[in-house]
Amino acid sequence: MNDQLAQTLKALSGGLTGVPASAAVSNVQGWQQTLGGVPAASTLVSHLKSLEAKLSGGDLAGAAALLPGLGAETEKLASSAPEVDQDGLHKLAAALKG
Repeated sequence: MNDQLAQTLKALSGGLTGVPASAAVSNVQGWQQTLGGVPAASTLVSHLKSLEAKLSGGDLAGAAALLPGLGAETEKLASSAPEVDQDGLHKLAAALKG
């Protein structure tokens, strides 16, 4: 599993509410950079931009409402990811879906 995915899963290990908003914004920005050039990830990147805006604006309820859709998009991309990352992406999708 790549380092970025491992770090994201570790951050979420205490639950979504245990991640400070500033750390979440930084993580979201990192994923936007990573996925920005992946054509199949355009919907996911769009969701990430919305999530970043909600977190940066302090709208935690709005951010939370976006997570299930983000999880669903992550799940869709998992099967086309490198095999070494697929299990981690499925775990991330499940955490985001709640």
